[in-house]
Amino acid sequence: MYSGPVIDCDVHHGSRSQEDLLPYLPKGWQEYVKGRRPNPLPLFTVGVLQNPQGFMRQDAVPPNGGRPGSDYETTKAQLLDPYNIARAILTYEDELFMTGWPNPYFAAEVVRAANDWTIDHWLPKDDRLCGSILISNHLPELAVKEIRRLGSHPRMVQVLISTNALGHPLGHPLFHPIYEAAVEVGLPVAIHGASTLTGGIVSPIAHGYPNFYLEYHALTPQGSMTHLVSLIANGVFDKYPSLRIMLLEAGVAWVPAFLWRFDSEYKGLRREVPWVKRLPSEYFHQHVRMTTQPFELSPKREQMIELLSFFDAQDILVFSTDYPHWDSDAVTHIMKRLPESWLPKIFWENAVEAYGERLRVSASTTVAQ
Repeated sequence: MYSGPVIDCDVHHGSRSQEDLLPYLPKGWQEYVKGRRPNPLPLFTVGVLQNPQGFMRQDAVPPNGGRPGSDYETTKAQLLDPYNIARAILTYEDELFMTGWPNPYFAAEVVRAANDWTIDHWLPKDDRLCGSILISNHLPELAVKEIRRLGSHPRMVQVLISTNALGHPLGHPLFHPIYEAAVEVGLPVAIHGASTLTGGIVSPIAHGYPNFYLEYHALTPQGSMTHLVSLIANGVFDKYPSLRIMLLEAGVAWVPAFLWRFDSEYKGLRREVPWVKRLPSEYFHQHVRMTTQPFELSPKREQMIELLSFFDAQDILVFSTDYPHWDSDAVTHIMKRLPESWLPKIFWENAVEAYGERLRVSASTTVAQ
């Protein structure tokens, strides 16, 4: 079995409480949060649908208290050290949902605070940790400003979009300055597919808000499909040919049928989008990478392998655990579900190719610390 280093492309870290982030807000916004009310205004927006089982592994609660994912030592003991994690890309926890605030200026300030807090309180603890530049997309000019502010930081390896505050699919020309800035600083753009539940103004699934968390969770890939079609149809990859998109927590089993349909529709309707010069599947293979988690459980292992072979998944997938959520996928789980010949690419090579030099470390490095 594979014994080399592993890159985990979706590790959720967070603050113990919003009190950790308040000092990173400008004084005026600190006063806005504290106000004259009995309790401070919450920084993390809360959705109406809640997982009845919660989201977190119970064993991930830090010994000294706090939320799972808020303690580096626990993350190190449960994830980094046992599984030879050479790089772990931090993707926030409840902080993801701060981008859903209706006030676009407040949303921009709180994600800026989260980014600076991560740089100060997580990255110095371990060279294996890499950060994401979280942005809010309400006002693309402010998102661009944040990307350019942190884009040269050697440990910030991607731009991260979570909730969609405006309701337009992410290929809309309104958002093109975000992709231009990401290309300018040499970073891929990650779209977190399972963070649309909380905050924002858009239903997390098509045709309206669901009644049950079960509905939402089963249909999570819908958002990623929508954004992917939008990116290609609006010519984002033609306009920015070096852009890379990372789809996080989007599932993987839907991809073959989706690409078949998209290619077929394009052949009949391409006059409507004359700037799209190639088949959608060609853009997908060149520009898009996807995390393995949540890795669908087929009745038989061979069925999933055959399905993934239809779109050359060994070249597309990058490994992720989604730690510390209870439905996270361990390294050993993915090893058992995929052909051994695919593992070096999925655990290592594809991520290095997608993220570039900022993520590269020697494949012979022993990372136990």
